[in-house]
Amino acid sequence: MISFRFQRLVEKMLSIKFVIFIVATVLRCFSVIGNAEWLTIALTVIAGREVQKFKDFKYSKKETYEESLGSN
Repeated sequence: MISFRFQRLVEKMLSIKFVIFIVATVLRCFSVIGNAEWLTIALTVIAGREVQKFKDFKYSKKETYEESLGSN
C-alpha cells in the first residue's frame, strides 16, 4: 500500500507541469523572476491540471454512457 502511494507520488513529481512549477518557484526564491511571472506560471499549471481532470472526467462519462447504451 505504501509503495503504491510512493510510486504514484514519484509519477506525479515527474510530470512536466510539476517540474515547471518547481523551477519557477526556485527562480522566484532567487529573485530571477518576479511575483507576476511566478503567479502566471502557477495559474497556468493549475489551469492545465483542471482542464486535464475535466477531459478525463468527460471521456470516462462518455464511455460509461456508451456502455449503458450497448447493454440495452
